Amino acid sequence: MRILRFIKALVKFIIYGDVVTKDVHDERMSICESCEHRCGTTCCICGCYLKKKTQWSSEHCPKNKW
Repeated sequence: MRILRFIKALVKFIIYGDVVTKDVHDERMSICESCEHRCGTTCCICGCYLKKKTQWSSEHCPKNKW
């Protein structure tokens, strides 16, 4: 299931997305690092790797924190 979510996010990024600025990425990572739904380097809710998810403009937090 996690692979399917990643493939869907990747396709969405390729078609619609772009890489966010360093400031936006840093802000998103800061929010994720203090989130109770963080499981190490991934999001416990969606299973995405936070480093990539926070870099892609086509992605969003499943809890709408960013």
